[in-house]
Amino acid sequence: MNTHFLFDVFQFLVIFILVAGCTVYCLLTLAPNVIKQPLKLALLRCPLPAFVSAKLRQTTATGACSSSCGACSPSPSAPQTVKWHPRKR
Repeated sequence: MNTHFLFDVFQFLVIFILVAGCTVYCLLTLAPNVIKQPLKLALLRCPLPAFVSAKLRQTTATGACSSSCGACSPSPSAPQTVKWHPRKR
């Protein structure tokens, strides 16, 4: 099948942008804050649309360990108690 060179370039660019966008989204969603903060700062230096840069500027509440997992308390002085529930039989 004879394909046009510009079609191949366009297809490559679209797939590259989709994969790069999904990679950045996964890193910003799943990575710990140690990786998120430098990545956000690096992305904010790039020319991005206003809605993307506004989303990157939003800060999230972090726990005492700075992992943003939501398992620990907002401050180290207020520990949470663990509640054990018996198994239902």
